Parts: sequence; structure tokens; C-alpha cells
Amino acid sequence: MKNKGLLIKTEKQVKALRKLCLLDLDHTLIYGSYAPSEDSELLFQYNQYLKVYKRPFVDHFLHFIKNFYTDIIIYTTAKRDYAKLISKDLNINAIQILSRRDCSKSNNGYIKTIRKEWIDNYDQIHIIDDSPHVWDTNAYPEKEFLFIIPKEFRGSSKDLELKSIMDTFPDAT
Repeated sequence: MKNKGLLIKTEKQVKALRKLCLLDLDHTLIYGSYAPSEDSELLFQYNQYLKVYKRPFVDHFLHFIKNFYTDIIIYTTAKRDYAKLISKDLNINAIQILSRRDCSKSNNGYIKTIRKEWIDNYDQIHIIDDSPHVWDTNAYPEKEFLFIIPKEFRGSSKDLELKSIMDTFPDAT
């Protein structure tokens, strides 16, 4: 008896569809500034001195990547409460928020490290971060990581970087 119209996928085929996005915040999606004002849209005022501004096209970009990736993990060298506020205000539905305390320390600051469970659970891992030098991927030389590196955002309302990334987004199937 034939199964018409029934598509059965093997476990390996299903796993091959899993894509993880490791997403940075500061200078990638937002800009924290101590200046009295910037010309970008204000996301929120963090404290008496620090204001957080949205990068142009960030809402469209986040909608775009939500539809592309299986899961999104926020990974920032900023403090956890700051990262949580940004994620909440931008409506990022991340499965995890990793912050400064999840990073390794080095002489030059903080290092973001790849976790074994990500290697085991995802076929593709993409890193969207304006600072690729803060990543240590050396523990998994057999794994290929795709870095998407936007130019550093410094608060300009004329910034088109996220729009440009969406227009040229890699089709990593």
C-alpha cells in the first residue's frame, strides 16, 4: 500500500532544519549613549544618564530573523538586567539571554564562548555581532559558523545597515 501525500522525514533531516542565531545587542541593534540626545528613536532611558536608542529598521530586522531561525539567543557582554530590558522592549523572543556573567574574562575584556549543546542541537549557527573578535569558536574547529557583521551603530537615524543585511541575507539552507 502506497502512502500518497505523506512526507516522512528522518530525524537527521529534521535536525538539519534547525538554525540558531546568536544575537548581540549593543552597537548591533541598539546604542547606549550618555549624550543629551541622539537623532535615532529612543527605546528607553536606562538611568539618569544613559539613554538607549533603536537602530533604524531594528523592528523589521527582528521580525525577519524570527522567521528565519529556529531559535534566537541573546549574547551580550553587557549586564543581565540591561540585556533583559532591551530584549523586552524590542520584543525579542529569545530562548535564552546570556550576559557578561556568562562570558569568559580576558586581558582585553570579555569573550563569548560557544556551548557544546548548541553544536549538538543545531545544524547551523549564525552569529550577528558588530564585534566578531569577542567570540571564541576555537573549541569546535570542525564546525562552521557564519558571522554576519553589521557596521557599529553609533546612534545615527540615517543608518541603513540592518536594511542592507536583510537585502543580502545569506540563504543558508
